[in-house]
Amino acid sequence: MVKLLLVDDSAVIRTMLKHILGKHPQLEIIGEATNGEEAVEKNRLLKPDVIIMDIYMPVLDGIEATRRIMKERPTSILVFSTEDTARMGYVAMEAGAKDMIKKPDVQKLQDGFYDSFMERIIAIAGKSKTTPSAIKTAVAPSGRNWSALLIGASTGGPVAVQKVLSGLGRNFPLPILITQHIDSAFDKHYASWLSETTGMPVELAVNGCIAKKGHAYVAPADYHLEIEKTGGELRFRLVQSELVHFLRPAVDVMFKSAAGVLADSCLAVLLTGMGKDGAAGCVDIVKAGGYTVAESEETCVVFGMPKTAIDVGAASAVLPLDQIPVYVNRIVKGV
Repeated sequence: MVKLLLVDDSAVIRTMLKHILGKHPQLEIIGEATNGEEAVEKNRLLKPDVIIMDIYMPVLDGIEATRRIMKERPTSILVFSTEDTARMGYVAMEAGAKDMIKKPDVQKLQDGFYDSFMERIIAIAGKSKTTPSAIKTAVAPSGRNWSALLIGASTGGPVAVQKVLSGLGRNFPLPILITQHIDSAFDKHYASWLSETTGMPVELAVNGCIAKKGHAYVAPADYHLEIEKTGGELRFRLVQSELVHFLRPAVDVMFKSAAGVLADSCLAVLLTGMGKDGAAGCVDIVKAGGYTVAESEETCVVFGMPKTAIDVGAASAVLPLDQIPVYVNRIVKGV
């Protein structure tokens, strides 16, 4: 049973959450708080597994409450955000929140929201692994002219991607393509937040545009990101073809496209996330002669996507998050 603490200054939102979540056999609501100060206190007293946290509240906002909770009694926090507060949602994730979800419009609730919401709560409730998992590094090819670095991520991905980009540095010599499972209306905020906090130019991918070295590009919400090569240059192709793993954008679409176009010059990283998206794409990349790096269990918020790639033998290397940018730089730059 996953014990929940609901934190929101709106009685309407709290009532809606109790109505939705109270029906799930694996979820138990053990308390409510109307501001961040109460959240800190009730986290200490009630010891929930997951906190659903609003951002703007009286007395103490959700960002500062998250910081205090992570210092006092670290707990899995899922931040509720709107398009207007999405930038602050990413700040809350920097402070320690594990995931962010779009705050539902109580007058326009969609069926898909329920399943996604509950799935994410249960996923981030998993206890953190305390012992390091095995590190695997296949012999990295040297002297190869890599064409692009691809990054796939889901739950817990925003901060993981941020750390990878920051570690790679401003002078990274390849274009970077990112597919992050993301709620609609958050994609622009995600790209701008990454650009502001990593020092690397990050923008949404635009159909037909050329991928520039040292720049990172994010797949827009509701579009798969594919690549094509014309005249020696990589260009983006944004498509709204069918959902893959019930997702669009999907990491598999980007990885498979890159495997077909780039072959052995393709380098990919698969980070934290629930489900299995990205594993089949890793298989294609490895078969084409490319190289893949999967995040190890010890640093994943949810060890789903990387685990699947590892289990099917499609991870050339398995490393904790902090070692991934160092390793990628070594492969690409030979340093």
